Amino acid sequence: MKEQLRLLLKLQAIDARVKDLETKMAKLPEALESDKKTLARLEQMLDGERARLAETERWRRDQEDLIRQEDEAIRRAKVKVQSAKGSKDYAAATREVDNKRRAKSEREDELLKVMEALEKAKAELESHEADVGKLRDRVEEEQTQVDEELGELAVEAEQRTEGRDGLVAQIEAALMKRYDRVRRQRGSAVAPVRDGTCLGCHMALPPQLNNTLAAGATVEFCPRCNRIVFREEMLEELTSDPADSDGDSDSAAAAAAEG
Repeated sequence: MKEQLRLLLKLQAIDARVKDLETKMAKLPEALESDKKTLARLEQMLDGERARLAETERWRRDQEDLIRQEDEAIRRAKVKVQSAKGSKDYAAATREVDNKRRAKSEREDELLKVMEALEKAKAELESHEADVGKLRDRVEEEQTQVDEELGELAVEAEQRTEGRDGLVAQIEAALMKRYDRVRRQRGSAVAPVRDGTCLGCHMALPPQLNNTLAAGATVEFCPRCNRIVFREEMLEELTSDPADSDGDSDSAAAAAAEG
């Protein structure tokens, strides 16, 4: 009986550790999600800034082309002034030159304002790109750390699971079946009894059952939570194993104490 309990406690310690490892593996990527979402949002904003700058650059080039065309139109208008035959033609040609110069001047003023705003926007974009670059580097560094930790946790989980198979083979089939069922329902399947109380569900056991546990000749179960129970005084005896060198004995004791 004691050997079966010892094996069950070691098994419970392994299952508790594997569950803890799986929880950590699930939570590790979650810690990065906030930064990843922020990075994605900022990169989308940068794409918008770049698109607006590109559109403004196209507008600037179009305006510069129009100014060159206006220069040519002014040149042609001046030729008309020089070739005017009479005062009426001269006045009309002069007005055309003035109008084209005015239109060109207004376009140049507008272009100058836009170019000033464009330079400011470019500087802001560079600053934003630098900030986003720092965040991207940080996320990549954190991702590398997470991947390394996940790898280490996965290796340990695999090793623990391999050790579990060896224990299961040594446990009686009926006990193993109950252990698995109760563990699925309760989270733990083996619990110590202290002062006649099951530490798994904190229910006082019937006196006769407590006396049976004191004898330590059979494997018993809590009538309320169905956990496999044993007297707490036996915990050190059941979890001490000089052959263990990886801390499984301590883990088994801790898992049993938690119920």
